[in-house]
Amino acid sequence: MEELRRKFIVEERIDEKKLSEYIERTLQFGKISIDGGIIIEKEGMSTKDQVGLALIMRFLANHLEKEIPTEITAKEFSEYLDIPEDQVTARLAELKNDKIAIRVSRGVYKANSIQIGKFLDYLENKYGGKGRTC
Repeated sequence: MEELRRKFIVEERIDEKKLSEYIERTLQFGKISIDGGIIIEKEGMSTKDQVGLALIMRFLANHLEKEIPTEITAKEFSEYLDIPEDQVTARLAELKNDKIAIRVSRGVYKANSIQIGKFLDYLENKYGGKGRTC
């Protein structure tokens, strides 16, 4: 049973090559400050896209700097992105339904690592981007 468990239940991991690709692709849209702050540099992004990107940015940043948490609250989103909290909450609910966001607890979310590549494809198609680099 233990062997089956190890085969069937896997940890959420991204290999280094995939991590590098995702970070390079994300750089065209924004950056993370050392304290975990979100800096969106791409102009004209919808609120939903900014929130989805921010989730992914925090997830990736945690793989480079463990002190930056993967989880983020609606209030933090609101402060970092300068978007009213009620709008952030509504967009998070949409992103959860789209399987981009995972609700960790009430008002706390993280990115679904399985959907990162798909969401970056979507952003690059919608806003123009370099595409895959690795």
